[in-house]
Amino acid sequence: MKTYMKIFMYFFVMIAIFGMTTIFSSEYFQKSFNTLDIMDISRMVLINIIKLVIGLLIIDTYMRFNEISNVKKTLLLVIAIPSSMFVCAFLTPIEF
Repeated sequence: MKTYMKIFMYFFVMIAIFGMTTIFSSEYFQKSFNTLDIMDISRMVLINIIKLVIGLLIIDTYMRFNEISNVKKTLLLVIAIPSSMFVCAFLTPIEF
């Protein structure tokens, strides 16, 4: 049971970080490219690097736990996605 909770929390935190970077980066993708300065472009590059690393970490976490079957890992991932989105939906208005 401890391993299931650990993998669920890994998935939950990584998906939450991915979702929060998507929410906070949406303002930069609504501007036209002519109005972007070097700081906006560097922020977009950094956000995409963070998303790439999070995606690779999710794959690595999925592959690392060999004692859990793939079906159970997929089920934990599927449960972690909506629960993480639900928590992020409540945390986002607090930030603004």
